[in-house]
Amino acid sequence: MTKVRCATAIVKTLEAIGTDVVFGYNGHGNWALLDSFEYESNVKCVATRGEHQAVHMADGYYRARHNKAIPIVSTSVGPGNMNIASALSNAFFESSAMLVLAGGGSTHWLDRGGIEEYYRYAPDEWTQTVKAYTKKSVMITRPDTAVDMVLRAYKTAVTGRPGPVVVQIPFDIQHSETFMDDLGRARKMVEICPPGPDAAGIREAAKLIARAERPMVFVSSGIHNSAAFAELAALVESFGLPIATTTMGKGAYPENKPLSVGVVGRSGAGHANQAAGQCDVLVAIGTHFSDVDTGGWTVFNIPEKTKLIHIDIDESEIARNYPTEIGLHSDPKLAILELIEAMKSVGVDPARFAPWRAQIDKMRAEWTKTVADLIAASAPLSYGYVCDQVSGLINESYPEASVCVDTGHLLSFSPPFFKTLRPSFHHCGFFHCMGCSLPAVLGAKFARPDQPAIALIGDGSFLFSNATLATAYEYDQPVVSIIMNNRSLLIERELMEKKYGRSAFVDYKRMKNNTPWGPDYSQIGRAMGAQSVRVENPEDLVPAVRKAVDSGEPYVVDVDIDPTKAGYRNVWYPYPSDFWKSRYESATHF
Repeated sequence: MTKVRCATAIVKTLEAIGTDVVFGYNGHGNWALLDSFEYESNVKCVATRGEHQAVHMADGYYRARHNKAIPIVSTSVGPGNMNIASALSNAFFESSAMLVLAGGGSTHWLDRGGIEEYYRYAPDEWTQTVKAYTKKSVMITRPDTAVDMVLRAYKTAVTGRPGPVVVQIPFDIQHSETFMDDLGRARKMVEICPPGPDAAGIREAAKLIARAERPMVFVSSGIHNSAAFAELAALVESFGLPIATTTMGKGAYPENKPLSVGVVGRSGAGHANQAAGQCDVLVAIGTHFSDVDTGGWTVFNIPEKTKLIHIDIDESEIARNYPTEIGLHSDPKLAILELIEAMKSVGVDPARFAPWRAQIDKMRAEWTKTVADLIAASAPLSYGYVCDQVSGLINESYPEASVCVDTGHLLSFSPPFFKTLRPSFHHCGFFHCMGCSLPAVLGAKFARPDQPAIALIGDGSFLFSNATLATAYEYDQPVVSIIMNNRSLLIERELMEKKYGRSAFVDYKRMKNNTPWGPDYSQIGRAMGAQSVRVENPEDLVPAVRKAVDSGEPYVVDVDIDPTKAGYRNVWYPYPSDFWKSRYESATHF
């Protein structure tokens, strides 16, 4: 065994198990780690302009890679570590795996209240503050056990439901010598086969589907994390099963194929929600039925009309919101493969479901007519028009592009109107962390350098993360930011006005004369090294985006959006607003 610096042993071990990128921000607590990554490894090192951006980049990188070696993040101490809270939460609740190597003060000074120590109640307790939104959070206390602790943390991040894990490494331990084991051993410590489904449960699920008249498959990000795209396609196409998704499940199956029903939920397609309410057997895979994805638990009729087969890698999500007829704790890919064989053995006939598919097609045609105005050209532009036109351009000219879509009104319009054909569409569809899409799409660009990377982002979200453009410029990464510029937090304004008849803290305006105002995002882009263009007319949108993508440079497309147009909802569901009344008596309809 070789005796080396502890930071070196950690970095060399991570490299040996396949690590190829680290996103970091320099602070005095993580010097040895950054030094080792930069000078003692072949790992790609990306210096970000903020700790939270490093986490968002790692999030986008992981999603773009589909279950390969996970990214590393390195942060400093004190406020530097705390800066990752919202981004780390986003990664945790949206099941993105990464390993955060956080710096810490020297153990020699623990509990003395030294610079940036979390000392009031016990020696440095920063790791305690992130336990609610990580799979695991620990501090290393000995250099001779450091490598094994990092490997166990890595294993936790990638096994079962993926997610972020934090390991804090004190400054003195990073620099202390330790023994480095045979690096071939490291991979064997983190490679674990995923769990498969119960055979009896699979047989019963196949029989239940075979007896159904109106079955439907419903998937979310679990399909992406399992990289079960081919298996999912085989399941639905072999047996003629209509398939719907959540927003985070978009891209799991091409939305231009006849079996695709679209997105279910608050801003889902009308026919998708109708099908969700009318199906008699629902095969839900890798989804936990959130309020957004179910219209506040009003869309599905489980168990009154619909029997639920629920498959998930995380057993705690099964039957969280709906009782199951059959609950299967399994990796989605393995469960789908077994289900296909079981359905073949019971003789499921695709023709049996032809009337049901025809009924959905009829509902689809009717809904499409009702929303035609939402995607029509107008000046200023509308969210629906931008989503429809940009997705059309991407599907035609850049089908493999990585696309990240932010929250706000984009959460309302991208589910039904941004048509997705490939599993390279990513959305903050659950935790809705503002500003995540720009750094996330830069992370995706690092993961898939040969493909375009495009972020759709609101102006409010852009102000959270525009320094990401500086990183893109420094590393010659041509990411494209399409900014929905409406000079307001428009989704909040709309809902506050619906509830109170007025809004607060939403509009960008000069207070002295109460006139609308907003930063010049084109100038911000240029200041960060990006090219920029302003789009005010609908006919200029597609040429501008095409020019941006083809430029080979970081690019800002500043789109003038009409702030007066209403948002899109297919379901206005009740949200309790008075503790002392039932949700129906006091509901605000979101």
